[in-house]
Amino acid sequence: MGRTFKIVQAIFLGSVLQGLGMALFLFPNHIPSGGAAGIAVLLNFWFQVPHGLTVWAVNFSLLLTAVKWLEPITVIGTMGAITMTSVSVQIFETCLPVMTTNNIWLDLFYGAVLLGTGVGILYKYNISNGGFGALALMISIYRGGKPGTSLFLMNAFIFLLTASVIAWGIVIQALICQWISTRIIDAIYQIRLRPFLLPLAGYRNKK
Repeated sequence: MGRTFKIVQAIFLGSVLQGLGMALFLFPNHIPSGGAAGIAVLLNFWFQVPHGLTVWAVNFSLLLTAVKWLEPITVIGTMGAITMTSVSVQIFETCLPVMTTNNIWLDLFYGAVLLGTGVGILYKYNISNGGFGALALMISIYRGGKPGTSLFLMNAFIFLLTASVIAWGIVIQALICQWISTRIIDAIYQIRLRPFLLPLAGYRNKK
């Protein structure tokens, strides 16, 4: 019961932190935080589809491609994280005032730090943030390596597409955002937790 509560806490905290970074600092500047977020930025730019709705739909769809390779608890937790992140984005965009600094590079930094911290917390408990994150986590569990690095590579194509539609400067901003956030993700992912906080198969190999 205690372990379940810790995982639920991690899902809530990680999802809210990444939702905060996306809604308040990255999306207002059309900076995609990842592949699914890049698609959300494009659909919002073209059709004014709410970011939260698109983030949920794209992430959930991509999660289905990795379901058979992930632990059931990872799948369930990721579904919760996807939903909580999307709800957070929608709430923050609707209820909070614009908090951008009028300096896109500061916004990028704040957003990337919040995003990386949130996703890193999720990965620490073998819970992905959905979408390409689920595929990155699957690769790190079954083939080794750092999930942030795999995530960075898979998102590159979406960044290029988004930049080609909106502005080429976005690809540089998105890559810098990914570099900062994935370094934070990898650092948090490698921090050792106490034994009773390591209930998932992916961590047994790390002891």
